[in-house]
This record gives sequence, C-alpha cells and structure tokens, in this order.
Amino acid sequence: MPRPFVLPMAAIIGLACGAAAAQPAMKPSAPEKMMSPGEAKKMQACEKQAADQNIKMDERSKFVMDCMTVTK
Repeated sequence: MPRPFVLPMAAIIGLACGAAAAQPAMKPSAPEKMMSPGEAKKMQACEKQAADQNIKMDERSKFVMDCMTVTK
C-alpha cells in the first residue's frame, strides 16, 4: 500500500474512533436519582400515615405511591 493512502486513512479512522469515545451514553448520577427534599418529606408523611392506619407491609408500598401522587 502506498504511504500517501495509509496516512489519511489512519487519520480518518483515528478521528472516527475519537468521536465515538467522546460521546458515551449519559446515565443519571446518584444525586440526580435522589428525591428532592420536598418529595422526601411527602414520602415520610405518607409512610407515617400508612403506619398509623396499620396497613400491611405487602400493601404499604402501593399505598405510599398512591399517597405521593395524590398529595402533589
């Protein structure tokens, strides 16, 4: 293979690989996954309400999620 052809091809391949590596899939970080302080307080209030009403543990998570959507 002649050298004038190899050098431009190496540059093109290098640029293509570099561009692909520079754009990784963005995943949310731990702080982005966490609830806001207001939502955390709502969840604690809903959990307390579930405990006060003696809701079974099997049904408690559904109750809390319903409570969170209603009290928005």
